[in-house]
Amino acid sequence: KRSDFGALAPIDSPCALHITRAMSTQMGNGHDGERLAVSLHSFGEETSVPVRIRKAVLRVFPALAIKQNLVQLDLTVVNDQVERDIGAKLNVPLPAGGTVCRFEFFRNGEWYPAVPVEAKVAREVVYKEKEKGHAVGATSQKQGNIFEIEISPLGYNSPAQCRLWYSHPDGGFPFDFGPDTEVEVDRHLGQECDAGTLMGTGACVVGDCFGQRHFACFVPYIKPMEEMVAVAPKRMALLWDTSGSQESDHRLRFDRLRELASRCPQMTFDVWTFDIDFRREMVSAGVEEAIAMLTSVNYDGGSDLTLLSSLLPALGQVDAVLLFSDGMDSLGRLPSIQDPSPPVHCIVDQAKVSLRTLSAVSLSTGGRLLRGDYLQIMKPQVLLTNIRSDQEDEGFFDPNDAFKCCPDHRLHLQWPVGEEGLWLCGTVGTVCKVSVQVSTGSQTSTHDFDLTAAPVLAAGAAPLLGYLFAQQQYSAVERDGAAMGIDLDKVRAELATRYGFCSPEASLLMLYDAEQFIEHQLECPNGHPAYSTWEKRRSALTAPVCRGGLGQPKSEYQTRNVIKLAKQLRSYMTNPIPEALLAQERDNAARRECRARNGGPVAAAVGGHRATAGMMYRCASPGMSYRCAPGATARGGALRMDLDDCDEGCADDDGSFQTVCLLEAESVESCAAPFHSWGGDLLSLGADTMRGVSAPLAMSSDYSDDLGERRCQSTGHDGKGKAKGKGPPL
Repeated sequence: KRSDFGALAPIDSPCALHITRAMSTQMGNGHDGERLAVSLHSFGEETSVPVRIRKAVLRVFPALAIKQNLVQLDLTVVNDQVERDIGAKLNVPLPAGGTVCRFEFFRNGEWYPAVPVEAKVAREVVYKEKEKGHAVGATSQKQGNIFEIEISPLGYNSPAQCRLWYSHPDGGFPFDFGPDTEVEVDRHLGQECDAGTLMGTGACVVGDCFGQRHFACFVPYIKPMEEMVAVAPKRMALLWDTSGSQESDHRLRFDRLRELASRCPQMTFDVWTFDIDFRREMVSAGVEEAIAMLTSVNYDGGSDLTLLSSLLPALGQVDAVLLFSDGMDSLGRLPSIQDPSPPVHCIVDQAKVSLRTLSAVSLSTGGRLLRGDYLQIMKPQVLLTNIRSDQEDEGFFDPNDAFKCCPDHRLHLQWPVGEEGLWLCGTVGTVCKVSVQVSTGSQTSTHDFDLTAAPVLAAGAAPLLGYLFAQQQYSAVERDGAAMGIDLDKVRAELATRYGFCSPEASLLMLYDAEQFIEHQLECPNGHPAYSTWEKRRSALTAPVCRGGLGQPKSEYQTRNVIKLAKQLRSYMTNPIPEALLAQERDNAARRECRARNGGPVAAAVGGHRATAGMMYRCASPGMSYRCAPGATARGGALRMDLDDCDEGCADDDGSFQTVCLLEAESVESCAAPFHSWGGDLLSLGADTMRGVSAPLAMSSDYSDDLGERRCQSTGHDGKGKAKGKGPPL
C-alpha cells in the first residue's frame, strides 16, 4: 500500500507489491533523497556491456519493537548481450551501516548457501576455480557500504537467481534498478509490532537462532534539555574532501553550518581541503566567507585518508573539527591517529559512506558521528553508563557462561549513544531481567527489560538477532582498536567467519561441488546440496590419527608420564623443600654424631692400606649392617660399619632403590672376599671407591640373578663368585 507514491504506508497483512520503474524510484526512504543504484556488468572482453537485472524481490522481516529489519533481496539477472558464457559482477550499495549477512545462489532447482572465509582465501579460490572453468561465486565488501557479487559463469539468455540478506533500521526500498526491472516488495508483519513500541521507548525481543536463544534490546537516545549546553567552540576547523566522489549538492551542509554559526556568534572557521594532499585555504573566516570558498571547489581524483594523521597536528589551536567526507580511501586504507587531537566530528549525510572509517576517526579523537544538524556538538554526550542483570555471581565471573551481551555488562562503561539509539544484544542463558542506565550531564534514564515476557520473533526474522549480536561485537572490537591504536583484524575476521557476514576481512564464497570443498580444505555448510557427498568423501580421505607425534594426540606412554609429572608437581606444591635435601641434612647430622662417638673417622686396614669410610649413606630401615665377609680378614683386616641408628624416614618417596650405601676409601685394591648386602635392596659403591675389586657383588633377593650377572659382568666378574681379572672401575 502506498500513499501518493510516497513512502510505504503500514500494511495490515503480508502482501506483495508489483511496481513499475516509475514507482520504484519514488518508494522508500533514501538518504536525503539519494537512491542506491544497483548495477551489473560483465568483465573480461566485454567490460563495458551491462547485464540486465530482470527482477528484484525485496522481502522485509521487521522487528519494529527494536526498530530493526532483516531484509532479503532476491535478484534475477540475465545475460542477453553476449552470446557465450561470461563472468559478471554485481555492485550492490546497501543503506549506510548495512552489511551482507547471508548469500545464496539458485542452481539446478536448489539453493546453494555460501560459506564464510577470509577475504584473501576467497579471492584465491575464485581465481583458481575460474581458471579451471568451474562454476564459482563470491560476495565481498568492496568499499564502505558497497558490496560486490561475482557470478561465473553466466550463460547467454539463461536467467540466474541469487539472494542476499542484510539488517538495517530502515526497512524501506532504497534501491534504483534499471528501467525494465520488475520490482516486488513483500513486507511481513509479526505479533511483535505494537504501536506503543514505536514512540521512542525502550523495548526487547527474543528469538531462537544459531543454536541459542538470542535477545536484542533497543535503548533510545536521550535528547538533552535545552538548558544543558556544553562549552561552545570558538575556533572550528573544516576539513573538506575534494575527491571526485564528493561532487554533489552541498546546500544542506551549508544550511547546517549557518545554523551552527548563528548559535555561536563568535565562532570562526579555518578551512582545509584535501584529496591526495591537504591545503589550508582560509584562516579565522566567517561562515559566509567559508561557504563561498567551498562553493568554488573543484572535485576530482581520489582521496588519501591516511593524511589525517599528519593533517590534524597541522591545524594549530582549534577547539573542534568537522570532517566532511564519505570515509572511502582510494586504496581502502584506514587512518591511524595516535597523537593528541581536538575532537573530530564526522558528518554522515551521504548514501555511500564508510561508517567503519568515520567511526574509527571519531572514537579515537573523542568526536561524534553527526547524522543530523551540527548543534549536537554543543550538547553533552549521551552515554550508556551501566548494565545490570540478575545473573548469578558464579556466572558473572565465568567467561563461558551462557549469558553474554554487547556492550559487555561486566565492564565499567562510557559507551556513546547516537541519535539513532543503541542496541544491546546477546544470548539469554539463565538471565531473566536486564537493566540499562543512560546518562547525559545530570540527566539519567533507566530502562528495565524482562526477557521472559519479551515477544518471540518468528523463524523468518529470528536470525536478525544473531546478526545484530555479531555486528555489535564487531563494532566493539573496532571501537577498542581505534581507542587503543592497535589493529585487531584477526579478531574481526574470526567474528565475521563465525557468524557468516561480509566485512573487509571476510567474504562469502559460493562453491557447488564436494570436490571443490575438499580440494580447498573448506568446511561444507550443513544444508548445502553437496553436504552428504562431501561428508562421505572427507571421512574416506581422513588419515588415521598418529598418536605421539608433533601436534598429534599423546600416546599411552606419554599420558602416563604427564600424569606422573602432575603428581610430582602437586607434591612439590605441597612440600616445596625436596626430600633429598632433608635426607642429606639427616645424613650430615648422623655423620657428626658418629665422629663425636668414635673420636674421628671410621678407619680400618684393608689389603695393607688405610681405608677411610665416610658417613654418606642412605638406608630404608634401622638395624641395617654392611661389612666385608669374614674371609677378608686374611688379607689384612675387615671394614665394618654398623648403621643401627639409621632413621627410617630417609627412605625414598616411591619405595624403590631404598638402600644405598656409599663407601669412600683410598686405594682399596685387594678385598678378595665378596661383599654382601643383608636385608637391603642395593649396595652402591662409588667409582673412586672400589678400583680393581675382583670379588663379585652379591645382590639381595629383590633382584634377579640375571640382573646380578649383568651388573657383575659390567665390573669384570662372572656373577658366580669367580673373578675374571682386574676389572674396570665400578
